[in-house]
Amino acid sequence: MASFNLVDQCWLPCEMPDGSVRDLGLAETLARARDIRSIVDPSPLVTAALYRLLLAILHRVVGPKTIGEWERLWKAGTFPADVLAYLDCWRSRFDLFSAEHPFYQTAGLGERYCVSVSCLRQELASGEAIALLNHDAVKESLALDCPTAARHLIAHQAFALGGLVSRDAPEHKSANAAPLAKGAIVLVRGRSLFETLLLNLHRYNPEVNDPFECEEDDCPAWERNEPTQPEDRYPLGYLDLLTWQSRRIRLFPDLESDGSLCVRRVVIMKGYQFPDGFTLSGRETMLSFSKRRNPEPGQDPFPPLAFREDRALWRDSLALFQSVAGQRYRPKILDWLNELASEEAGQIISRSTIIPLDLLGMSSDQKKVMFWRHERVSLNLNYLHDDDLLATLGQALSLAEGTEEALSRSVSTLAQLLLFPDSGRPGARPLTRNQKDAIRKMVYGSKGNSGLAPERVYWAQLDIPFREMLTRLPDDVVEEDGVKSYGGAEIPRWARTVRQAAYSAFNAVADGLDTSIRGRKAVAVAQNELRARLNQQLANVLAEGGKE
Repeated sequence: MASFNLVDQCWLPCEMPDGSVRDLGLAETLARARDIRSIVDPSPLVTAALYRLLLAILHRVVGPKTIGEWERLWKAGTFPADVLAYLDCWRSRFDLFSAEHPFYQTAGLGERYCVSVSCLRQELASGEAIALLNHDAVKESLALDCPTAARHLIAHQAFALGGLVSRDAPEHKSANAAPLAKGAIVLVRGRSLFETLLLNLHRYNPEVNDPFECEEDDCPAWERNEPTQPEDRYPLGYLDLLTWQSRRIRLFPDLESDGSLCVRRVVIMKGYQFPDGFTLSGRETMLSFSKRRNPEPGQDPFPPLAFREDRALWRDSLALFQSVAGQRYRPKILDWLNELASEEAGQIISRSTIIPLDLLGMSSDQKKVMFWRHERVSLNLNYLHDDDLLATLGQALSLAEGTEEALSRSVSTLAQLLLFPDSGRPGARPLTRNQKDAIRKMVYGSKGNSGLAPERVYWAQLDIPFREMLTRLPDDVVEEDGVKSYGGAEIPRWARTVRQAAYSAFNAVADGLDTSIRGRKAVAVAQNELRARLNQQLANVLAEGGKE
């Protein structure tokens, strides 16, 4: 009988201190966590899902129920022997090909529903939904070795896209997206795998409903005896959510020519779904949530912060770092870090600590993955509790957004004068709807045309300066009569940076345009307009910062 047990077999991609990557089993990975730098995979989805699997195991064994328990783990520098004992106890449930309880799968699914194992991998199965039902694809199926199949199995349960999934019973053909498919996961990074796991190990105490209300029988997926069903239900608790089985999956092993095991065929069907009206807000610890302005019937009123193709997540730093009751909520894991850094907890972690945050996830359009992304921002823990510091950060972000608006309006003026020269003359008729649409398409693009897109150049120039400002801002503080004031030097410096970025982006657009007299005149008019707008936008801040 085929067997690949994740407890002992090597499958977790671990980055070692020398930069090399070695596959290790679950037991060895957790036993050597302080000697491993991180879990790494080319796919951010796989990376996030593997960390959550490890967290589920740790939560089940060590809690921690209290800050004191967490602190003892932190100071110990290694996980207790109970973790390995737990893995040994449940060893049979971690076998990929177990007949009764295949890991993260559903036993008994018939081979007649098999599709190519490529359907597990989002980057390969992100075309039309019908591709998932093409049985001819099985004949020339991709073969995944067992370690790779295991990694993508776990990621698929967390990131599966919604839509048509199988040729099962008619009522089970379609499924909702998996819990993490639409959000940007926040992973707190430490100096080692041990530290990273601890920093993401939120207090888990079902007795006081932390991190949210949990049933007594909350447990990870592998401990359940009953198979996953295509039905709606609420998570029993945090362990259930961390290992949520959004699909019924079954891997079928094959042999390679050298006798090694591989996987070419897989069954993927609808699994557990959240009931209508359910929201992850208030439950999921690794996502931030913002209130939707005018939700339509059936829409989540608090969707998670997500990746957008044209927008880096640092522009949403306030949504990541600050909660505003009834409006937005930062990831619960950052609330936990704030508690660990509080005076009440004895400042187990110093307030001045700068911790990297990995932002992992994807963007999708129905059944198609548009892109996946891995970003990183550095968090000074002072941002988690100092409202004055957050207000100053908000001011910096507002300056950048306002400057982009001034840039876009000026480039729209440029497009208008190029397309409709007479419209700029005194007494000219108002622009028609068709003319406005033509200007908008020239500036922002349309299908098959990227447009002038000044914002792309603008925001790209601000990426590194923002990260530098984000790190320096907490130290740029003056305190008088117990009142702190931030940004005396940094905000004017930032204002000069965004102004220069706007001019550079405008020039990049203008350099590629019509060089005729009419074109040069249009550029001059729009450039003067930009200068006037930026003076109005930034004058007060630059005056406070003194001369350049």
